[in-house]
Amino acid sequence: MKAPIALSWQEQLDLFKSRGMKVTDNDIDKIKNISYYRLKEFARPLSTISKKDGVTSISYNGVEFKEVLTRYYQDKNLRIYLLHAIEKIEVSIKTRISYVLGKKYGAFGYLNFSSWSNRKKYTKFQIEKEQFSIKKRLSKIVKLSQSSELNNKINTDPDGFPSVWLGIDLLMFGDIVKILDIMSESNLELISSYYKCSNEELVAWMKCLNFIRNICAHNSNLVDIKLTTKPKTRKYWNRYLYIIESTKNDKIIKKPTNRLSVVIIIIVELVNQINPKYNWHDIQKSVRNLCKNNDERALLLGFNSLESAKNITSSIKDKKA
Repeated sequence: MKAPIALSWQEQLDLFKSRGMKVTDNDIDKIKNISYYRLKEFARPLSTISKKDGVTSISYNGVEFKEVLTRYYQDKNLRIYLLHAIEKIEVSIKTRISYVLGKKYGAFGYLNFSSWSNRKKYTKFQIEKEQFSIKKRLSKIVKLSQSSELNNKINTDPDGFPSVWLGIDLLMFGDIVKILDIMSESNLELISSYYKCSNEELVAWMKCLNFIRNICAHNSNLVDIKLTTKPKTRKYWNRYLYIIESTKNDKIIKKPTNRLSVVIIIIVELVNQINPKYNWHDIQKSVRNLCKNNDERALLLGFNSLESAKNITSSIKDKKA
């Protein structure tokens, strides 16, 4: 197999052109500052890929270079905007967890995981394993923290662990998801009820958002995401989502999409319980720019139509389930 050869800026642009993309001479300035492979990644969903005699061919079917740039820039914007909304959810969920555990088990009772965990679902060993793992990370975080509250001895136990109100706030998002996952049903319900969702929905949604948060933080492609583990969805979401149909044993099976649309709806559902007046303008604007007034582009994001995509944040907010 031959190794790739170095191409000049012009040759990279010409390669896009030879594969059917509409480019202009001015587009070379973008190639010089945005990786060819980065742009190729965002152009892929707009292309037709075929294989013959072991050779892969790519056709961009007249797609304009500026649309690929739009997808690149709007992906960047959406990562910033969604990260802001997810942070609001993270702060809220941490506050709820610490309130529930602090009220029921005291300032340091949360450090004994068996007292608040789901012992019907998890074994003693599994609970102790999570306790060791999370407390180990918490100990490292405390050592690096510059919080003045940790200098007050009343806020730490003899081993140096902080009270639940400080400790939960210091933990990473992934740790919070694990805490929710092993929490007893009764404790979890005190939290999920605030967000007007079931325990199962809350845990599944938080796992999804933890994954998306990592995507946003590491500058990965968000707009073309396909969730390998689909979160729990609600029936009325089908008004907006693209539904995938398949046949099994002569029965038609309908499943909602696993694309970005599901993520956006989950975020809107949760944030609206925290702040009903949250400003969705930037997220909605990015979605509309990506759709390009085109049903086909809306489908790429997992929406069932352009209309659903254009008004998704207000539609979910004003839903009548």
